[in-house]
Amino acid sequence: MPRCSKRKQLLRHVQDVLVTREASALLRDVLGDEDSDEDDLDEFWEHNISSREQFEKPNPTVITLLHSNTPVTSVLHPDTPEQAPLNQLVSFSIKTTSQPLREYVETFPQHGKSEPGQHYRIENTEMLTKHGDRDKDSVLIMCVFNDAESWGRGRSMKDFFKLIGSFDYPKAKVSIALLTSSMTEFAKAKVLFGSYIAQYPRLSVIFRNDFSPGGLTRANRHDHSLQASRRRMLARYRNYALLSTMESWHQHVVWVDADITAIPSGLVLKMVQSGRDILEPMCVRNIRGKWFNYDSNAWVGQRKVRSANDKDFVPGPLNARSFHNLPDRSKPFVPLDSVGGTMLYVRADIHRQGVMFPVHYIIGSEWGREGYDGIETEGLCYSAHFLGYKCWGMPQDAIEHVL
Repeated sequence: MPRCSKRKQLLRHVQDVLVTREASALLRDVLGDEDSDEDDLDEFWEHNISSREQFEKPNPTVITLLHSNTPVTSVLHPDTPEQAPLNQLVSFSIKTTSQPLREYVETFPQHGKSEPGQHYRIENTEMLTKHGDRDKDSVLIMCVFNDAESWGRGRSMKDFFKLIGSFDYPKAKVSIALLTSSMTEFAKAKVLFGSYIAQYPRLSVIFRNDFSPGGLTRANRHDHSLQASRRRMLARYRNYALLSTMESWHQHVVWVDADITAIPSGLVLKMVQSGRDILEPMCVRNIRGKWFNYDSNAWVGQRKVRSANDKDFVPGPLNARSFHNLPDRSKPFVPLDSVGGTMLYVRADIHRQGVMFPVHYIIGSEWGREGYDGIETEGLCYSAHFLGYKCWGMPQDAIEHVL
């Protein structure tokens, strides 16, 4: 083949892959000066690349031992759990009403469920548009719960709103978002919102029940064998609720469990004014006149490491202390490596950057195997610390959990 033909083929190849101008010099070195045409190369780069800085040098050739026709097997697909398909008979729909109270109703298909998921939101437009109400330190209070039993014996959703209403924090700066797996509680929330929307700028409730694993009950929810599926479910619900309700003007997020019965009135304000990234107070409950720690997911230190063949591994402390066992409680804030979710403060911008609740055990994860620690709230601090954010406990502040 004539040398000029080879040269044209090489030029066309360079043009196809859009390599950098340095490739031209390399090409000239390979071909030599004989029969070279500097004008041809310069014209090519001027017409095809407006700025050489826009393109990177070509990546080095990837060397593989596989033959081009050798089939490969997915690492992830065989271990992916079955997910029921979305109900194709349910269409996504949105209805909105306006002044003086704006209502928003959304329906969406669920996985393997005949009933649609629903999202209802009501807004006090006067509060939302009033200067100063949402400009500084707007708080989104989140609560994810299952059904009426989640509030605790003798309690209801009304008690939750009474608790939130007891905070020494401007109600005009507080939005409340609920997610429930009970259609009955969803309907109750819609009715109850009518009594409270005059005090708050936005109230939201979501009904979704397609993430719940089979066989999980309130009685067995703490069994070791069910923890992975249970906490994966909680993480999915938390993440979905947050991404469905957090607005750009929310600056702080406070997670509160449904079965929390007492919170110091000034605690939310203290959290907001602390300047800290992620915060958790002590969570205790009173059993026959004695106070006991409830939240075992808040800790600091080293944890046990799973051995290669341990299929029944249970996460736990190695050289770690639970939040309530830390020796120095004289400080208002102490470092934590993990948090629970009974009451949890997260600066909203941290959530926006992707620091969510991991839906799998992230510590020790491999492509072909799930990890062994750090799921849901216990993986939040791990994700946050890569971005420069820290978790803190508040040993001098305590909330009370239902019996």
